[in-house]
Amino acid sequence: MDKRQLDEWVSVFDRQSLPLLPGTRDMLAGLESDRLSSMRVVARLIQRDPGLALRVVRTANALPHRHFRTEVVSLDEAAMMIGIQGILRCLEQAIPLDQLLEDPEARTRYTQVAARAAYTALLAEVWGDIRHDMVPGEVSLAGLFYNLGELLLAAHRERRIQRYLTLIMDSCVLPHEAEYVALDLSLRAIGHRLAETWQLPEMVRHCMSPANARHLRTLGVMLAAKLAREAMRGWRAPGLIRDLRLAAEYLDIDMETLVAQLNRVSEEFNLNLDLYDMAPIPVLVPEEIEVRLETGGDASASLFCLAPRSNRFAEAEACLRAATLTDADAVLDVLVTGLHHGLGLNRVVFARLDENGERLVPAIMEGTDHEPDFNRFTVALGGGHLVSVLMKRPASFWLNPGNAEAMWPQVPEALREVVGVRDFLLHSLFVGERPIGMLYADRRSPACALDRQAQAGFNHLAGLAQAELLRLDQTLGTRPRPRAEPIRTLR
Repeated sequence: MDKRQLDEWVSVFDRQSLPLLPGTRDMLAGLESDRLSSMRVVARLIQRDPGLALRVVRTANALPHRHFRTEVVSLDEAAMMIGIQGILRCLEQAIPLDQLLEDPEARTRYTQVAARAAYTALLAEVWGDIRHDMVPGEVSLAGLFYNLGELLLAAHRERRIQRYLTLIMDSCVLPHEAEYVALDLSLRAIGHRLAETWQLPEMVRHCMSPANARHLRTLGVMLAAKLAREAMRGWRAPGLIRDLRLAAEYLDIDMETLVAQLNRVSEEFNLNLDLYDMAPIPVLVPEEIEVRLETGGDASASLFCLAPRSNRFAEAEACLRAATLTDADAVLDVLVTGLHHGLGLNRVVFARLDENGERLVPAIMEGTDHEPDFNRFTVALGGGHLVSVLMKRPASFWLNPGNAEAMWPQVPEALREVVGVRDFLLHSLFVGERPIGMLYADRRSPACALDRQAQAGFNHLAGLAQAELLRLDQTLGTRPRPRAEPIRTLR
């Protein structure tokens, strides 16, 4: 979605809030008499209702701070800042869900999204404790609001999001593909902009950027959100084994320990099912996971392929030709978005060359919001593999069934491990004689093959982007340029 569309959606939601779940008042019935033991306990209860949590955090941020200017980082801190009376006022001011949404099915859909957010927060916090995180409540809050855009549309644009929510209950559908088909907007972009507008904690905003999967704390929140989706679908997702492997690596534990730990989180979550009016999260059976591990995991079947949108391609083409963009990242954003929406390419990534010219690291991407394992790859340019050869000059390459047998061994291992297909497009990007990075695109599933039309469109937009980048570089001339922030990785 372009800036104008994003601005319009933000203006719609800027003065909105999330509703109060029906059981929240009863859950906090002892709050006024202060029977609850500590603000930590209070914060854990508030965390179960994203609507109340959002109101508490925004109320705390609105207080005039005498000694500091930074936003709160956790619900514990927010609860302590506004106190018991402040929390009670938040309860009174919140709109009950049954008043906001009259349709029972709409209320059910919202509570499902809220339940998933609460599970994400709980899992992120538990993982924070396991990893000895300095502020587990910070990653917990980031997990709670990770899908802020989804929560807001489920509450205030329910008819618009209904088909999307139905699609994502299918274990073969990834959320960003459901967005493409059912919404034609970016829930992540809406959530991120509102998180900035509302001054939600920095960690919340960082976790909404797919490129931050290379950082351990944000990776944990992204993984927790992904496993929460799989928990809500009964652990049936084809990619479950891959996600469990990444989680075990992230926590540095074996698979048996991870499964036991996930079952404990589900057991704790299931204690509050009345709040969400839902069935219990099923137990992960270690023996079943072991069988799936031995058979190599699960093949991910695509439910549908993404259709190209000629109008979106034409918009990107016109924008790159207009010579009106003001910086390189704006050019790359138009390029990546145009390829994703204009050609129906499921995953499009610009991997930036690091400041030492030694590695490519994902920096700008479309269609990979919920694939942290994919977003954290890095490609070292030594060794003479395919990518290092392409980076010697502006060039493109299409790995396809006709050349895959011969060329697959030349693909760097870092890509072979994460892409999952042997059908993708590459294009090295240069500004004049200076290499800046690599463009990657695929259709994620072997069932959705690339074709010559996609290859031609990919190369065409990449060529226009390079010309625009060169124009900007020449326009800047001898003007001083800001120093690029070094690219940091997990290890």
